[in-house]
Amino acid sequence: MTAPPIVISRGKQIVGLSFPLSSTQQKLLGSFFVLHGTAHAAIGIWAAETGRWWLVASLWELAMVGFILAGLGAVGVAGLRELWRAFTLVAASASLLLFLSAPNSAFLFGVGIDIMALALVAYSQPARLEKAAKRGSQPVRQLLGTAFSWLLIVYVALVVGLRQWNVEWGTTAADRASPLPGDEVVPVAHYRIDHGIAINAPVTDVWPWLIQIGQDRGGFYSYTKLENAVGARITNADRIVPAWQTRHVGELVPTVPADYLGGAFGKIGCKVLEVIPGRALILDGWGAFVLVPTSDTSTRMLVRTRLEGEPGFGTVVTRPFRLLVYEPAHLIMERRMLIGIRERAEQHRDRTFFAKEGV
Repeated sequence: MTAPPIVISRGKQIVGLSFPLSSTQQKLLGSFFVLHGTAHAAIGIWAAETGRWWLVASLWELAMVGFILAGLGAVGVAGLRELWRAFTLVAASASLLLFLSAPNSAFLFGVGIDIMALALVAYSQPARLEKAAKRGSQPVRQLLGTAFSWLLIVYVALVVGLRQWNVEWGTTAADRASPLPGDEVVPVAHYRIDHGIAINAPVTDVWPWLIQIGQDRGGFYSYTKLENAVGARITNADRIVPAWQTRHVGELVPTVPADYLGGAFGKIGCKVLEVIPGRALILDGWGAFVLVPTSDTSTRMLVRTRLEGEPGFGTVVTRPFRLLVYEPAHLIMERRMLIGIRERAEQHRDRTFFAKEGV
């Protein structure tokens, strides 16, 4: 005699295996997802060094932006609250694939979070979040919160999507492949920024402007209003001063005045690691400024920053700031610096333009 089949309702089975999230639990989970999303700055920067940029960029965008979308949706941001579980599924899957594309033990904890996120999507029931529109005093705050959330999402998406252009601005593949003075300071670099510019002036006309950079000398030829807004007290020079034409190994190139913030941090700047007259200025903490003659009357100026960049707990914590704040600001200021040097070198080729000693 054959036993009758046992039929289990699919809907009842899912409900039986799942658990509900309270409003507070879901909002805490959402906040955690936003943090987890921003932490993907570390693995994205690490994976980008593998060279498979389009694969990395796609997975990085889906993982980082996806978790931020999921987190904001989970806390109740309008337009996202109904989709946070779908965003979590996409983000966690992309994050796991990103790890597989550039595995490192420093990111195993993040892999565990991805797996946990997938499990939560499968076995939890979303909380019923009260809509702010029903709470008299909340609509304006809700609107501002929603606007800020979408601005954050768009900003992060743009920063990640444009990062390759950011860290390679003005350079060619040949520029980036060429060994430069200063590379030996960090023989194995997992973090690089290469910027460059073409200058219609010989190296001999470019070098005097480069060697006199510094807060206490010719400035940095960038946006002085921005620099001085934070108390840097910088004045950009428009002429070459003979007294500023030497730098020595070990000397500090100050970026702010000695009494900056009351002198609480001592002297702040970049130590000179090497000077190759007419060729390169290498600064600790910044990188190598290198002049490459392309003809008797033209020069390529390259700035290369190299860091070890080995993943670890510290990089997971600091990389979001580096990606979202430092790198965009660095491009804005360094790009203007390169343009400023080009303008001065091209406009003042006459060697009689040298200022008198002490001027």
